[in-house]
Amino acid sequence: MKKSLILLMLAASTLLASIGEVTALKGEASLLREGKMYPIMIGSKLEAHDALKTAKKSKLQIVFEDKTVISLGQKSLFKIDEYIFTDKKVAARFSVGKGFFKSITGKIGKISPKQFKIKTANATIGVRGTTIIGEVSQKRDIIACSFGQIEVSTDKGSVLVNAGERTIVDVTKAPRQTQKINKIILKQLEQKSNPSVEESVVESEVTLKQAPKKELSQVEDEKSSDKFEPWIEEEKAQTLTDIEKIVGTKNPSYHGQITEGKTTVGGAIDKDSSSVDLGFDLGKGTMDGDLKFEDTKREYDIKVDGKVRGDGSFNFASSNGYNGNGNGRLSGEALEHANGDIGFREKNLDGSINKIDAKFETTQN
Repeated sequence: MKKSLILLMLAASTLLASIGEVTALKGEASLLREGKMYPIMIGSKLEAHDALKTAKKSKLQIVFEDKTVISLGQKSLFKIDEYIFTDKKVAARFSVGKGFFKSITGKIGKISPKQFKIKTANATIGVRGTTIIGEVSQKRDIIACSFGQIEVSTDKGSVLVNAGERTIVDVTKAPRQTQKINKIILKQLEQKSNPSVEESVVESEVTLKQAPKKELSQVEDEKSSDKFEPWIEEEKAQTLTDIEKIVGTKNPSYHGQITEGKTTVGGAIDKDSSSVDLGFDLGKGTMDGDLKFEDTKREYDIKVDGKVRGDGSFNFASSNGYNGNGNGRLSGEALEHANGDIGFREKNLDGSINKIDAKFETTQN
């Protein structure tokens, strides 16, 4: 009886304070409210300060009172930091801790765009009546604009992103210069947050459908009631065949140099004399390369081989004796760049360890 009364009170308070509702759901999702976790259903009402988490292979869609639409992909974290929609005041401030999201701004974004903000793990997004698509992790955000214009900012700087463009924000850095985004990549990003159910909203006509009103029932699992910790796990954004179509060849090669780096033994790496050559076999999903550079005391020639994945990322290890690894990503409208980081270690004659850390940038030959 006591439990039923608590649930009845919760449902009543949610109805009175509701600022939006879940209109589409594929898979499973949960809601954190005042320290307690609840399962989400179609028709679940939301309040300010609620936090939502989607499970693996799950997606959901929210429609707020002003017709702002937020769609979330799998393993995403989303919080309503502030939401006010009255005759006297409007404000919408959301946070995306990780995962995939799409936002279609409603009346607040049109009436008072300065009062609509989305904060990600690495940046803050301001809108000008627009549609935003993003992929968020603790180390890097990929933020695209498919309609209108957005401003992406960090403590280090900001950049305007127009329709059909994207920027990448690495942790603690200014947003990168915008790039035109390939339609295939844009479509893949959109699919990651699309619930693909009847209640889905199309961008040109936002329709709030009547969903069955279901009360939230508390999950009796104390282990899941307190944490929404972030993690980094990216699914494939496209296939290797898609990459081949964009690049124009199954075996692209890239040439460039070290842009910054240092070693324990010799200090700063001389980037001007460095050379980085990478080759990819998209049919096999493999890559190899040769990194040549020098510090003030030594010359290095590190051979590498590794794998490339369908989302354009790749990782590699040394094939000639260095410990450690490297990673990178294909980027650009035609995936004409292959940039990344290395972190190798070698043992000196005296038993000490020489640490080699650097960043590289290359362009397709």
